[in-house]
Amino acid sequence: MASRNDHLNPHDAMFRAVVGVPANAASVLASVLPAEIADRLDLGGLRPEPGSFVDAEMRHRHTDLLFSTRLNGKPALVYVLVERQASSDRWMALRVLEYVTRICDRYRAQHPRERTLPAVLPVVVYQGRRRWNAPTRLEALYDVDAEQALGEFLPRHQFVLQDLTGVEVEALLAAPLTPAARLALAMLRFAPNQQHLAQVLAQFTPDVLELVLPARADEMFAIIMEYAYQVSDTDPEELQTFFHDLGPDAQEAYMSTTLERGVAQGVAKGRAEGAAGMLTRVLAAQFGALTPEQSARIHAATPDQLDAWVDRFTDATSIDDVLR
Repeated sequence: MASRNDHLNPHDAMFRAVVGVPANAASVLASVLPAEIADRLDLGGLRPEPGSFVDAEMRHRHTDLLFSTRLNGKPALVYVLVERQASSDRWMALRVLEYVTRICDRYRAQHPRERTLPAVLPVVVYQGRRRWNAPTRLEALYDVDAEQALGEFLPRHQFVLQDLTGVEVEALLAAPLTPAARLALAMLRFAPNQQHLAQVLAQFTPDVLELVLPARADEMFAIIMEYAYQVSDTDPEELQTFFHDLGPDAQEAYMSTTLERGVAQGVAKGRAEGAAGMLTRVLAAQFGALTPEQSARIHAATPDQLDAWVDRFTDATSIDDVLR
């Protein structure tokens, strides 16, 4: 199950949960990096590194992940930063340089005997309403006279940009992405303010079906859909019909996610009665009508009991299995 606090920041929760998995991160990097760089990076050897390098006042806009790997057989780091705002940031190249400098400072502190720094490759994933039009190179921020006068003596730096604003469905479908990574990027691109999310999801049906298989244990579907629910304006009945038409696995995954979301939000906001009502409706839809005793027990439950019953829903075969 997704964390009970994920609804407070679904964007960060999805990005960290999906791209934080090395296989998913590797597929994102393979789809965005120039081939000559991707071929030299050991994408199969990505290892997540702890910590964030973003300024505290920027964390409402930036989410970051750091991976260690090897480049041409030597230690290297890949820094992935998501930028979410309406338009591009003119000073992003300078900001990324600051973050990379912090990464290098930490590396020096952790490896005091090393005489060289590892290569640090910065990748910025931009999610906005308008196409990115700011420099990706630090030198583009200098005054023209300074650039001409000092040339190579000026600091230089560049980041790789993935501008999701202009990415179309066909490009995502053709990219070498894992199902979780493809669906996550699709939701970042198309879910905000979307009134017909089911139509978007239908174009990624193979990925959805892969993520709702009963054998999967990474719970990516719930995390990705929690983000989509939060940022879209789609009628819940439209989504319910879509997942129902995909078959029992998809229907159960959707109902489980909807149940957890509704109960978690109800409990978090102190509306235990509303959370109990959500649990009652989903149980009835999945298993049939509840007895008066079962309904009464749910409506008398404490928040902790409701949470426990939500956790049992996915594996339950009856109402009694949930309420045991």
